[in-house]
Parts: sequence; C-alpha cells; structure tokens
Amino acid sequence: MPNPKALPPATPAKLAVWSDPSGKPYLVQQQTDGSTTFTPLETALAQAQPPNIARVTPDRDPLSTLLLGLTVLLGFVLGGYLLGFYAGAAGQRVVLVPRSPVCDTHRSNVLFWSSETKECN
Repeated sequence: MPNPKALPPATPAKLAVWSDPSGKPYLVQQQTDGSTTFTPLETALAQAQPPNIARVTPDRDPLSTLLLGLTVLLGFVLGGYLLGFYAGAAGQRVVLVPRSPVCDTHRSNVLFWSSETKECN
C-alpha cells in the first residue's frame, strides 16, 4: 500500500531552456510521443498567450456605499472638531462679529402730512 503522505514520483520537465554554443537560447519541448522540438526563445515568447487576468469591477453593493459615505461624513465632522480643538489649544479664538441691523424705511406723504416708519431686523 503506498504511503498517502509521500510525494508522487518526479516526472521529467517537459519544458526547458537551452542555448547553443553561440549563446542563442532555445525553448526545448518534449512531446508526448517522445520527440523533442527546439524553438528559438524569442519566437516562443512572441507566440505565448498573455496570462488570463480577472478584471476587478468598481461596482459596490448599496450597503457598502452607504457605510463608506457615512464613514467619510463622520471623518469630516470629527476632523472639524479636531481642527477647532487644535486652534483653541494654540490660543486662537473664533469671534463672531454681529452685523449692523438692516433697516427698511417706509415713507408716505398725503398732501401736507407725511409719516415715516422704520423696521429693523
């Protein structure tokens, strides 16, 4: 009974790269019928198929998008508080200066009588 933990017997490599005496590299393939073919390495690489790369799509499910948006919003809010904290720690204060009130003046004239009313906001 074969040992289940033993590695399978080594098989000879079916591909190899050899070079001739002038230094030109060749891809050596051993066929199933036992014959050997020598192909210049440049030709073999030009004929090689590009690797199959799985494309990653940027589609996200709605829950991930919602959680990402909430995380970004929370980051902005906390970043604002942190910026305010550091500004306060550095001795800088934010002062709100009230603007002067906006007043509307209404005038009315009737013959010799005139009146004026002021509304301020």
